Amino acid sequence: MEKLFKVSYKQWFYVALINFLIVGVYGALMRYKFLFPLAWLEQKNLLHAHSHFAFTAWVSMALMLFMPMFLKGHKATDSVEKPYAVLLYLNMITSVCMLVAFTAQGYALFSIIFSTLSLFVSFAFIAKFWKDLKSAEIASSIKHWYYVAIISNAISALGTFYLIYLKASHQENPFEQQASIYFYLHFQYNGWFFFGCLALFYHWLIRKTGHVFFPKYAQYLFSLTLIPTYFLTILWWKGIPAYVGYVVLATVLLQGLCWLWFLRGSLKAMRLIQTSKSSSMIVLWTIVALGVTAKMILQGFSIIPSMSVLVYGFRPIAIAYLHLVLLVNISMFLIGLAFSQGMLRVSKTTHYTIIFLLIGVLFNEIALALQGIGGIYHWNFTFTHTSLLWASILIVLSLTMLLISQRFNEVPNNKLAK
Repeated sequence: MEKLFKVSYKQWFYVALINFLIVGVYGALMRYKFLFPLAWLEQKNLLHAHSHFAFTAWVSMALMLFMPMFLKGHKATDSVEKPYAVLLYLNMITSVCMLVAFTAQGYALFSIIFSTLSLFVSFAFIAKFWKDLKSAEIASSIKHWYYVAIISNAISALGTFYLIYLKASHQENPFEQQASIYFYLHFQYNGWFFFGCLALFYHWLIRKTGHVFFPKYAQYLFSLTLIPTYFLTILWWKGIPAYVGYVVLATVLLQGLCWLWFLRGSLKAMRLIQTSKSSSMIVLWTIVALGVTAKMILQGFSIIPSMSVLVYGFRPIAIAYLHLVLLVNISMFLIGLAFSQGMLRVSKTTHYTIIFLLIGVLFNEIALALQGIGGIYHWNFTFTHTSLLWASILIVLSLTMLLISQRFNEVPNNKLAK
């Protein structure tokens, strides 16, 4: 029994990475099903299983690992403290149960039960981390980002609970259902995921340089943009007052300026760090910075009502946007952070693996974008489904090779080593 609580942060990250691989397998399976019939599998069920498992078993698990590790000043080889280890086990159990339940029956009794239990696990993590954060001896500017992240995680649950209420009371209002789904997604993607990663990066950079590179008032401004930008997702809803659009426009512009300010400060701070031995991390985080910038630009265009309908109301475009955030901005950052902390060992094999992974992610985004554009203009890009399948296969193979590469003692590549 004691061995269960002697698992290191590094070993837990391997588990999270295996979960990411499972997410990729489900993605490939869905793309395969578009081309070849698999009557015994329901596409919608696979989609629900794929998305829920990605959120809880990959991104949330990785954040639940990194955040206590950074807060406590632990190393990758240290054992996860028992309270957090218990939460990780519970998160893993509920995630696997959700995966099975959604695959077998979609949104039904058991999947709703395990989804709800998963939310309770996240609440327990929030309570524990909040307590530790309050007493932690770190700069208040670092604490700020962590608070925004975990509060966003808690707030996002309101969207889930309201959706459950609508389904339980048989209120099949599609607008309210979509608004509640987007509420959950917004505070997960743009709150818990984004600010969680921002907190970790900010903590890492200040720890490395000893310099605060982003003013406190700018932090508050950046954080406050989170709430109004939710309305970007429901501008298509008839009856929304005109002034809401102006508020959202001002917020989007402010958010873009805050991001450029943060990026400029980050680049200046990075120059103070010896980066000659961390090119893999730098490459991944450069792509993340470009991805977040692209997301900000797309958000700016979505303030136009007709564009908002396309981005949030047209499924292929919405999927492309969500994959941009999850695959490029969040997943690549987390993998880069794992390299920086020694959770993943770098070698020649991992060098090529990361290149193939990035190619797969890029092809995935291009194919999704073409699929969306084709849908808008009624152009028939027949090759997009096949391209998406091959992109998914490349992502799965890359993640498999990344995991396998950690099992062999190779001579580290000096250009990529931590």
